[in-house]
Amino acid sequence: MSTAPSPVPGTAPDLLNLRDVGGLRTADGRTVRPGVLLRCATPAFVDDEQVARLVDELGVATRVDLRSEKEAVEATSAAFDAVAVEHLEVHAGETRWDFDSAHLSDWVAGHYLRFTEHSPDSLVGFVRLVADPARTAVLAHCTAGKDRTGTAVALTLAAVGVREDDVVADYARTEQAMPLLREQFRRLPSYQERLEALPAEAFGSTPETMRRFLRLVEQTYGGARAYLRAHGLTDAELAGLERHLLGD
Repeated sequence: MSTAPSPVPGTAPDLLNLRDVGGLRTADGRTVRPGVLLRCATPAFVDDEQVARLVDELGVATRVDLRSEKEAVEATSAAFDAVAVEHLEVHAGETRWDFDSAHLSDWVAGHYLRFTEHSPDSLVGFVRLVADPARTAVLAHCTAGKDRTGTAVALTLAAVGVREDDVVADYARTEQAMPLLREQFRRLPSYQERLEALPAEAFGSTPETMRRFLRLVEQTYGGARAYLRAHGLTDAELAGLERHLLGD
């Protein structure tokens, strides 16, 4: 049975899909520390008061934006100027979301694998930020906090041995936020037309999708640790990630 990530109710009501991944368990019985890695959806709507609470109550010191520069310019609240930002775009090359297949877990998992193929520097850079004690806490996001964020967070968690069931359950929690997120998306110019074209299933985050992605990472690279090593992360850096992210 998976351990639920730490809830953060009421801190920033306009920052949807917000959660701390602390509390997830590794196969050897250790626990992800709270207050190290948080994840959320679009940063377009928070105000100064909410950002201040993120900093004061949750210790957010760095925001990691996994979107394109265009998305970041169009949809980021000025209130977040108070938090240091690292921009690490995660993309799938020339492949775009397939509106006819986006509801299929195999297709979505394959799309996530394309993130690993085309954005290794960003994904390794993300892990390095999470591993840096001076960066605590890191808040990662894209737009929905589901696909690019889901890929980056899953690789990070899998690299330190978090149980597959826990990684999958954390990813699947995003679906709870989707009804409210869809309403927010209607206020984003770049999403208004896309919302009408996307099938309802495209807003899901099924456990099967993440489970399939983790299998693809294992089959393609030999696992998350091997993927990160192959793209420049050292054994010393992986050890540092474990020390910082995991408790007893």
